[in-house]
Amino acid sequence: MQKLWALLASLIFGTSAGFSPLPTPTPTPNPYSIDYLSNRSYESKIKVEQTVRTTGGFSSYVISFDSDGLKEYALMNLPAGKQPEKGWPTIIVNHGYIDPEVYSTKNSYINTSAYFANAGFLVLKPDYRGHDQSEGDAGSLIARISYAVDVLNLISAAKKLDTVDPDRIYMYGHSMGGDVTLRVIEVCPMCVQAASLWAPAVRDWPESYLYFSRRNTDDPRRKERMERFQKELTELFTPADYPGISALDNINFVQIPVNIHHGTADQSVPYEWGQTIAAQFEAQNKTVHFYSYQGDSHDIPSNWSTALNRDIDLFN
Repeated sequence: MQKLWALLASLIFGTSAGFSPLPTPTPTPNPYSIDYLSNRSYESKIKVEQTVRTTGGFSSYVISFDSDGLKEYALMNLPAGKQPEKGWPTIIVNHGYIDPEVYSTKNSYINTSAYFANAGFLVLKPDYRGHDQSEGDAGSLIARISYAVDVLNLISAAKKLDTVDPDRIYMYGHSMGGDVTLRVIEVCPMCVQAASLWAPAVRDWPESYLYFSRRNTDDPRRKERMERFQKELTELFTPADYPGISALDNINFVQIPVNIHHGTADQSVPYEWGQTIAAQFEAQNKTVHFYSYQGDSHDIPSNWSTALNRDIDLFN
């Protein structure tokens, strides 16, 4: 009888020789988290679709590339003159929010793209999915995360071009594009060599999305968007996921120098947001240059060329 009880005890409590408890499975990260995006692959190839315009300083083309099965478009400005031996230094221009139905591959952010091209940089300005003729959905809560995926696939494609110096790729992001840019350099810390954030729309996640959706709620589309965001927030995430998704909370992954530009009179993205991001960089001993423009607004129009020249200095 004692032997029987000993056998039962060993089966119940695991006291038999050689028994070890099953290992606790490692939780799978949320598929939209910085961790998950850092550990997946990005692969694409660029195709030139059409010539847009030629100036004395550069030629513009509409290009296409694949992003996770979606056909995406971008504007490419190719500098005139003799190409450097290793290819042109390249800047990816990540645009801010424009209604996806209004946004234009050929004409949106045309001045910024031209300024960089005239300074001797090959420029790539991705649409992001759901903008102009680019395939995909631009209306979801995860849109900005998906935009970062589009940019990461574009970087993969750009590095295969003979015209691009793969060791001199830089990134500019304005407003919403600042969030996209920061997320990209956290997911892939060495994909680019430096970055610039203009009036970055970066806050704790998901506040960085919901803040703008709460504005102008009399607009029926905004109400619908807010309802959709709340539904997706509940279905796709738990509060425990938020820190792993927030670009603001993952600055520790950044390994490159960054410029931050912000006008004190910005009515679109609070000036304090730029200050907060800069403080986070400084607290983690990252290389950051914060430029404040007294009385200037969201697009930094009064100091536009000054700010761009500061970026060119960083990229050179």
